[in-house]
Amino acid sequence: MGDCSTTKIRKTIPPFKNWPKVAPQIICAASASWAMLCTGLVRGWSSSAVPQLTSANNETLHLEREEAAWITSLPPLCAIFGSLLIAYPMEMYGRRMTLATMSIPYVLGFYLMGLSYYVDWAPLLFIGRTITGLITGASAPTSQIYVSECASPRVRGALGSFTSTFMSFGILIAYIIGAVVEWQVMCFVIGSLPIVLGLAMLLMPETPSWLVSHDQESQAKVALQQLRGKYTDVETEFERIRTNANAQLPNSSYAKILTNSYLMKPLLISMTLMFFQQFSGINAIVFYSASVFEDAGSSLDRFVSSIIIGLVQMVFTMVSVLLVDRFGRRVLLMTSGTFMAVSLSGLGAFVYVKKAWEELSVVDESTVEEQNLLAELGWLPLLCLMSFIISYSFGFGAVPQLVMGELFPSEYRHRMGTISVSFSVLCTFVVVRTFPLMASTMGLASVYGLYATCCLTAVVFVGLFLPETKGKTLEEISSFFGQPQPNDVAAEDPCIPLEHKTELQDSSLADGFPLKPGMK
Repeated sequence: MGDCSTTKIRKTIPPFKNWPKVAPQIICAASASWAMLCTGLVRGWSSSAVPQLTSANNETLHLEREEAAWITSLPPLCAIFGSLLIAYPMEMYGRRMTLATMSIPYVLGFYLMGLSYYVDWAPLLFIGRTITGLITGASAPTSQIYVSECASPRVRGALGSFTSTFMSFGILIAYIIGAVVEWQVMCFVIGSLPIVLGLAMLLMPETPSWLVSHDQESQAKVALQQLRGKYTDVETEFERIRTNANAQLPNSSYAKILTNSYLMKPLLISMTLMFFQQFSGINAIVFYSASVFEDAGSSLDRFVSSIIIGLVQMVFTMVSVLLVDRFGRRVLLMTSGTFMAVSLSGLGAFVYVKKAWEELSVVDESTVEEQNLLAELGWLPLLCLMSFIISYSFGFGAVPQLVMGELFPSEYRHRMGTISVSFSVLCTFVVVRTFPLMASTMGLASVYGLYATCCLTAVVFVGLFLPETKGKTLEEISSFFGQPQPNDVAAEDPCIPLEHKTELQDSSLADGFPLKPGMK
C-alpha cells in the first residue's frame, strides 16, 4: 500500500454566505427559538411585576417578602420537572409538534396570572407561574435539539445561538412592557406572543433525523430538501443520516446512559457548563435586576437600568451568532468567563466600599464628602453590570446550550438533553432562591465575589475538558467520545482517496450542499 496520507484543511467560511441555501434553516431556527423568547418573557416578568406586587401602595394582591421570593423562584423550580417530562412527547410526537403545542400552556399561564388581579385571588397567580414555569423547562431542550438537527455544520453554531438571542429578546420585551403598563396588563400583552410559536411551527418541517428514526424516510428526504434548498443535492447527507439511524442502539434508556462512558463524558461536560453558566449569577441579576441596581447604589431609574441591561444582553447575544463559528466554542467561553470574573469583582468592590463608607458616616460626619463622591459614581455599578452582561452574552449565555445540542448522540439526544436542562434549571432555582438570603447574610460584595470565583473556575474547566466542536458533524463529535461509527473502517483506510472520504461528511462545510447536476 502506498502512503495516501493527506492533510485536510477546512476553510472558515462566513456562516450566511450562501443566503438561498441557509435561509430555510434560518427561518426554522427562528421559529423554534420563539419558544425561548417565551422563556425570556417568563424570566423578565418578575423584575417588573414583583416590585409592583410588593409595593406598600399596591391596593390588591399585595405579596409579602417571602411570597415574592417564591413567585420569583417558582418558574425555575417547576422547569426542573418540565424538562424531564418533555422527553417522551419530544421523541414520540416529534420536535415540531411538541414545540407547536407549547404555545397553549404559555398563553394559559400568562392569562391566569392576569386574571388573578381581577378576581383578587393570589393562588391563581401562583398557578399561572407554575404552568409557565413547567413549559420553560420543556422549551429549552426541544428548541435546541430541533435547531441542531435541522442545521448543517457550517451554520449550526450560528443558528444554535438563536435560542439564547431570542431568550434575551424576550427578557427585554418584558422589561419594556413592564415599565409602561401595570403588571396585570403586562400578563395579557406578553401572554399573547406565544401564539406566534404555535402558528409558526405548524408551517415548519420535522427534523430529518427524527423522521428517519421513525421509519418515515420519504418524508425525511422531503424535509431535508426543504431545509437545504430546492436546488441542493441532499443524497449524500440523507444517506449519512439514514446510515447513522440504522447504527443506533435499540431501546435507548436512562440506565444505558449511566453505563456507557461515551454517553457519560459529554453529559458531565454539558452539566458542568450549565452549572457554571448559572452560578455566574446571571439569573440573580435578571430576576432581581431592578432591585440589584437600587442595592448597588445606581442613580439611574431602576426600570431604565433594567431595560439598558436587557438591550445590551440581546445585542451582544446576537453578536455571538457571528463569533461562535469564527473563533470556536472554547475561545468564546474562556474569554467570556475571564471578563465576567473581572466585572463581578469590580461590582463587588464598589458595593463593599459603598457599604463601608455608609457605616463610617454614621459615626464620623467628615465622610460626607466621600459619600457625595460615591453618589456621583452611580454610573459605575451600571458599567460593571453592562460589562458582565456583555461578557456573559457572547460566551456563556449562548455556547452551553449550543454545545448541549452538539455533544449528545442522536439516539440519546432527547434524554440527555432533558437531563442537562433539568440540572440547569435546578441550578437556576438555587441561585434565584438563595440570592436574597445570601445578600442579607453574607453581603452583596461577598456574593459577587463568590460568583466571580465560579467564573474563573469555569475558564479552567473549559481549557482542560471541553473539546472544540466548530465545523464538525454531529457524527464526528460523537466519535470523539468513543461512540462506534458505521463508517469507521472506511474512514481509517489510508488508500481511500481523500475526496471520497470527504463525500461521507456533511458537504455543507462549503456553500451549504452540492448543487444538483446542471444547477448553478
